[in-house]
Amino acid sequence: MESLGQELKKERQARNISIDEMSSSTKIVGRYLEALEQDRFDAMPGGFFVKGIVRAYAKYVGLDEKEVLERYRQAGVFDERDGSRTAGERFEASFPGKRKLIVGLIVGLGIVLVLVALMFLWKSRRPRPVVPPPEVSTALPQAQPSSAEPEKKAEVAPGQGQPSEAAPETRTTLAAGQPETRPGDLAATPAAAAPAAQEPAPAQPPVQAESKGLAMDITFQEETWIQIYGDGALKVGGLFPPGRKIRLQAQREILIYVGNAGGLTYVLNGQPGKSLGRSGEVLNNVRITLDNLKDFQRERQPAAPSD
Repeated sequence: MESLGQELKKERQARNISIDEMSSSTKIVGRYLEALEQDRFDAMPGGFFVKGIVRAYAKYVGLDEKEVLERYRQAGVFDERDGSRTAGERFEASFPGKRKLIVGLIVGLGIVLVLVALMFLWKSRRPRPVVPPPEVSTALPQAQPSSAEPEKKAEVAPGQGQPSEAAPETRTTLAAGQPETRPGDLAATPAAAAPAAQEPAPAQPPVQAESKGLAMDITFQEETWIQIYGDGALKVGGLFPPGRKIRLQAQREILIYVGNAGGLTYVLNGQPGKSLGRSGEVLNNVRITLDNLKDFQRERQPAAPSD
């Protein structure tokens, strides 16, 4: 009795389809397609991805996807719980022999970090020598009389008493052409106006650089296989469940390959995008650039007039 993989291979050969042709169209690695035909599920990346590969294979050769998936499910290749496995379980299934090595490396790194922290803590708590402050003299120097100043003597006119020592007469010599200033004139002399303070120039608002490039936010409504390239580099690839959201950016170009064009919605540069196609439709080379950006965006609805 033929196995499930042999039956799929027989259907492919009956339609004269090569592994390379199918790999190029479905974007699935050729060795995974060959492993599926040989029932070598240990060489494939996990049950969840096996389900997507089986679906894409059956659809490409023209078989009923649900019927083929049900036969694989009855054979125990995968079940509905495969999609709910955690990332750690999928990693362990893909790399069963490396888990202990990675756990050991993580534990060793943690021990090294603890030792380094203890060393810095020990150095910070070491006592430091106390240096006494230098002595500062608080004695103030005594004022000495200046020998350069001649002793002033007040002249007394005949018939007048001795002037008070506390208020000696002072005379001010004026330069030629300068009017004499009397004590009574000082009150009437206006004070010189202080120069007006210059107000600082108002700060200019920062100029925001215009955003350039392409930004795409995708929300999956149905289970969808997709590959997306940004500026020639692979950004996203795989089979995504309903409710999953992804975001990617590119400077010049976004190139999309999708196996379920109606299974997703997207927002392109902040504006909702048009539908890529029907549910279950396969699209290749969907190219989005800055020049044709408007072709993929929906037109904005005019705002309703307020009452």
